[in-house]
Amino acid sequence: MTTVSRPVGSAMIEETTARVRREYGGAIGHHRRELVTPALVLDLPAAKRNIDKMAARLKELPAEIRPHIKVHKSPGLGKLQVQAGAIGLSTATVWEAIVLADAGIEHLFVVNTVAGRQKMAALAELAREHDIMVAIDDAANAAELAAAARAAGSELKVFIEVDTGMDRAGIDTLEAALDLARAVSEQKGIRLVGVTGYEGHCSLTFERELRHERQRKAMGMLVGIADGLEAAGFPCPIRSAGGTATWEWTAAFPGITEIQAGTYAVMDNFHGAMVEGFEHSLTVQATVISRPPDRVIVDAGNKSMGDGSRATIIGHDVPSFRFDEEHGVFDATGGSTLKVGDVVALVPGYSPATVNWYDAYHVVEDDVVVDIWPVIPRGPGHHGLVNA
Repeated sequence: MTTVSRPVGSAMIEETTARVRREYGGAIGHHRRELVTPALVLDLPAAKRNIDKMAARLKELPAEIRPHIKVHKSPGLGKLQVQAGAIGLSTATVWEAIVLADAGIEHLFVVNTVAGRQKMAALAELAREHDIMVAIDDAANAAELAAAARAAGSELKVFIEVDTGMDRAGIDTLEAALDLARAVSEQKGIRLVGVTGYEGHCSLTFERELRHERQRKAMGMLVGIADGLEAAGFPCPIRSAGGTATWEWTAAFPGITEIQAGTYAVMDNFHGAMVEGFEHSLTVQATVISRPPDRVIVDAGNKSMGDGSRATIIGHDVPSFRFDEEHGVFDATGGSTLKVGDVVALVPGYSPATVNWYDAYHVVEDDVVVDIWPVIPRGPGHHGLVNA
């Protein structure tokens, strides 16, 4: 039998927090420029302003928000999002859901299809005491999830995933959705609650009008399938979609009940090029380690930054030139006052792939470190949370 092997309740969070504070806590009380670099830095007041801004804007729109925490992997930030009005949180993995549940957060949606005996069993066990939802696009997989839930004595809520154009997971016709809904209705242990469809291909479209056109088409497809399911007798009270690059359009789209945007809380250059109004609360502190006449080289390479090609140095107009493993190289052919030993703040090109490299956030207020927050669970694995 598969068991979830983890400290009970919040003990895992407490132990991990204590560990990172032991290892990085010497920085508390110091200015960010004194940090050992590279270091992941979270400007807490800026993050709170981002979260509050999203919450205020959503009060004017019909959809609610269940933010995706794959971006920041932080129970602390997740709690701030829930306190600001989020109806729950979205995760990419079972392990993220386990961590958030242990942090006391409810209404968790694993926005992914899940396969593998251990992961399904862990998810089903989690659902005994928590409100757990998961995406499906395959009848046999749905039956396995149902069996895992029955064995655990729980119920899993399931969403039919719709491929709205990203060419990833999901069904792509109403007929396929109806077949899957019928299969779900025959299983005890799972219950259909809606449809989900991430319009991620729209986030790859930087031209605004074309992005909006593709978003409308994607959401029309998602809502159309949900309406078709309901007409056939399969209620779909939840229609979940929406990333940061399309959040406002999707939150306003008739028939969409919730969005999953997450990057808005920290913001990066990839999404910032498409969405205005949110602050860069997440940065990487780095040090200039070499200064050829035409280049500025820092100690944060592609093992420290996500999408180095879009990384920028705050306050310095030196475009990214190349990122190697431990070297971030910026083009200084236009001149730069930076010199070896200078400490700089880098805005990540892509925040989810940046946070993933670090153990902890250096949480700052007015550029002074006030706390150390763990990044959990870091990486794609289960980190010992489940043993066969």
